[in-house]
Amino acid sequence: MTTEVLFEPSPKQTEFIEAVLSGDYRVVLFGGAIRGGKTYAGLGTVLLLCKFYPGSIWAVVRDTLQTLRQTTIKSFKKICPKNFIQSYNQATQTVTFTNGSQLIFFAEGYEDDKELDRWKGLEVSGFLLEECNELQKVSFFKAIERSGSYIPPISKTKPPPIVMMTCNPSSNWVKELIYDRWDGSSPLGPLPATWKYIPSKITDNPYVTADEKYMESLKDMPTYQYQVFVEGDWNIQLKIGGEYLKCFELDKHVRKASLLQYDPTLPLHISWDDNVNPYLPCGIFQIHIKVVKEGRNDVNYFEVWMIDEIAGKTPGNTVKSVCNEIIRKYPNHNAGMFVYGDATANKEDTKLEKGFDFYRLILDNLAAYKPQSKVISHNPAVVMRANWMNTIFEKEFGRTRILISDLCKNAITDFVKLKEDENGGKAKVVIQDPDTKVRYQQYGHFTDLLEYFMVSRFALQFSNYQSGGGVASIRFGKTTSSKNSY
Repeated sequence: MTTEVLFEPSPKQTEFIEAVLSGDYRVVLFGGAIRGGKTYAGLGTVLLLCKFYPGSIWAVVRDTLQTLRQTTIKSFKKICPKNFIQSYNQATQTVTFTNGSQLIFFAEGYEDDKELDRWKGLEVSGFLLEECNELQKVSFFKAIERSGSYIPPISKTKPPPIVMMTCNPSSNWVKELIYDRWDGSSPLGPLPATWKYIPSKITDNPYVTADEKYMESLKDMPTYQYQVFVEGDWNIQLKIGGEYLKCFELDKHVRKASLLQYDPTLPLHISWDDNVNPYLPCGIFQIHIKVVKEGRNDVNYFEVWMIDEIAGKTPGNTVKSVCNEIIRKYPNHNAGMFVYGDATANKEDTKLEKGFDFYRLILDNLAAYKPQSKVISHNPAVVMRANWMNTIFEKEFGRTRILISDLCKNAITDFVKLKEDENGGKAKVVIQDPDTKVRYQQYGHFTDLLEYFMVSRFALQFSNYQSGGGVASIRFGKTTSSKNSY
């Protein structure tokens, strides 16, 4: 196929072009990492459509006119053959081509037009939504509605009524409507048959990867930014406001796994949330103590490392399965183990064999490690826990710092996505699995087990925080062994 645009498409860009031209899809998203060739692929495809369907009209949309002028239009001028352009109306930002086709650079302008009245006058064959994650969901559906509203009178064939899109990973409606349905994690079910997602990574662009110095420089980015913008990881979520853990920051509190490695000489701290769907969660922690001289006194500074997580999904969402995974990962650990979790699960469970509660099962399955139960007798108030955790994340209260390994993807997503309710507690939104019809709380499980661990292990600091300086007594549940140093 002769493109007649001023760039040579990569295999991934070609995949996008062919998906659009196939006529099989109404929506095609080319999304992922920075410099994956998304913009050139989108604009190049629009130019092909303008050429193949004489007299057709297409719209390229971004959030503002300023953004269009500074980025998209500049890229368009680089790849569009000058001899294909008949005229360019700067007042309407409309390009007219020699075969009668037109390309409109259209600003969403949502802040000034929340009813999308300007869109109602768009008679176009289709759309390219550039950086669609910066647009409103309502604009996406309006584009679907308006695509195909113009049929070129001089073209022998009807152009496909398509909405093309490009974007980087995001936490908003694009992930909800497209990515999560593509990867099978959405309660909305799979992508519609006429929608297609094509992932793009920086390694898919041979022009960028050829620059070794540039590729090496990207490694200096904060971990989460590298995962999102270089690796194209949609599951590392950026904060959008209203979070329960307001002071948890990805660039401040998340580290590469190579920097938070398991230390066989330190105890393992295993914290649980008694939950089944969407998974049975378990967090694995170690504590590094640094002794600092302050005046005449030696003062302990604590670094809490979350080195690993286990999210046991069906059929592995049982205590035995998760414990087996712990044993597999840490087969020779002999430096002590402590178990933490929800106080409400520290009782006989009618769903289990008589005499076996949730923690009894854990302790029995991990008996080789001689674990000690450190489950507190009752859970402190949620709002107080939230305030304390946010104070630790923000100010390292109690000389305590929390760091999370980037291996803990479910936990990181949970910490970012869990929202605050109107009372300052957890907004535990319940959703339904489209296949099993099982209803479950989507977020909050890893946040819960982090809090259970912290309020138990750092009981004195928490009591001091609660009382404004005083120290209250904390009672623990039954301990099965006293040999390990806490």
